[in-house]
Amino acid sequence: MNNISSWLVVLLCSLPCHASSVQTELRVGLSQNAAPQKQGNTLHFETELFRQLLAELGYKVKFVAVPHARLSRMLQNKQLDMAARQGKEQLAGLFYSQPYLEFHNLVFALSDFPDSLQKVQQMSRYSVVSFHNATKILGTEFSQAMQSSPSYREVVDHNQAIDLLQQQRTVLLVLDKVTFYRRWAEKGLSANKVKSFDLFPKAEHKIGFTDQKLQQEVSQLLQKWQDSGRVAQLQKQTRQYNPSLN
Repeated sequence: MNNISSWLVVLLCSLPCHASSVQTELRVGLSQNAAPQKQGNTLHFETELFRQLLAELGYKVKFVAVPHARLSRMLQNKQLDMAARQGKEQLAGLFYSQPYLEFHNLVFALSDFPDSLQKVQQMSRYSVVSFHNATKILGTEFSQAMQSSPSYREVVDHNQAIDLLQQQRTVLLVLDKVTFYRRWAEKGLSANKVKSFDLFPKAEHKIGFTDQKLQQEVSQLLQKWQDSGRVAQLQKQTRQYNPSLN
């Protein structure tokens, strides 16, 4: 009996140790433009933020890159554990962090563009290219204006979108300010070759979760990092752009 009892004690003691050594792998959805393989040697803010947050909490990460519009649906279908860039609309059964990322979308045109845009509706006179899912993200007024535009197109690849403007295959381009100027500079183009119009409010993005406990864990650590300045520092390190244009 003593030998059996000793064996049971050893077995029971070893189980928790084994379980704690196995990390849970989380499926984390990213917008397609944030996919690590899309960035070459460039580190992307969201990729690094999620990787570091989850590593500190003891999780492994499997990034899943899909078009932005599919992220919420994949969360609802339990195909993801977390998803980036969730906006104002909060869906039943899902849980959300505080905002972690802000986009300032501008309307860009080449420097010889003759008009002075002051309202979104004025964009309907021109051909427009925008980022994917823009008609939902930018609201009803933009969506209605694009229905009257002679040509409207949404593009997943930001480099392709900028090429369309540079090659004059569109008159106007809607894109995040930081993203545009970074990609524009990477092409060796001067900022004075374009002009911009500020027609949209800034957009805040949250992280979406299928599990409330995970949401609470991540949100608490995210808040700690935001308060300490770690999130801002990481964003500065991974976003390579001219600060004078921010």
